[in-house]
Amino acid sequence: MNSFLRHATRSPHPFPSLARELQREMSQAMRSFDSAYHGPRGVYPPVNLSESEEGYVLTAELPGVSPEDIDVQIEGATVTLSGQRKVEYAAGDGVAIHRRERQSGNFRRAFELPAEIDLDRARASHKNGVLTLELPKSPALQPRQIEIETR
Repeated sequence: MNSFLRHATRSPHPFPSLARELQREMSQAMRSFDSAYHGPRGVYPPVNLSESEEGYVLTAELPGVSPEDIDVQIEGATVTLSGQRKVEYAAGDGVAIHRRERQSGNFRRAFELPAEIDLDRARASHKNGVLTLELPKSPALQPRQIEIETR
């Protein structure tokens, strides 16, 4: 009997080394996913972007981020959202953190929209940890009815 079969018949789990290897690979994959999501520049807030005939609405989930820590820039058809999420953790003697999933750090996201924005009518609001940007399209891009002259 070869060594694999001898080990398999003695152990209730015939593939313990395979299970450990699979667990190690899964942990590595999750670390890679986490790194890709948070990226080298910090924490990225999830966003939704919708378009209507009049303009765009962008919402970003920013729980725990105060409006003072958020910067919104619009240049032409590019909207840039950046800021900093500060998460405070209890520290000191006798304090042990068992799990830390909320990330602190800087974030920056840029969105290239299909049309330029009317900067004079753009609005931003922050409520319950959600930033909402109302971004009307430039008036030159709005559909217009043209009268037909008769001669």
